[in-house]
Amino acid sequence: MPIHEFRCESCEYIFELLIMNREEIDSIHCPKCQSPEVERFLSAPNIANGGRIKTSSGNSSSDSGDKPTVRQHSCGSGSCTHIELPGHKR
Repeated sequence: MPIHEFRCESCEYIFELLIMNREEIDSIHCPKCQSPEVERFLSAPNIANGGRIKTSSGNSSSDSGDKPTVRQHSCGSGSCTHIELPGHKR
């Protein structure tokens, strides 16, 4: 379940999506302008500096300052785990 990065060819908005299967890629639209003209590209992981990004003010900060939330519970198949990533919405 990789997270893919996309760029809208209409408004140049860059966004990330968690893609579960190849069929989902064909139905992707820009979340900002709803254009179907999006391109997928690979971005380098930000591992070297601990996942921190440099903001426009020059300060270094984490993506949202929060850690992922992990919830485990029993479900029909046994045990299920849900991970909520900071800054990512469903």
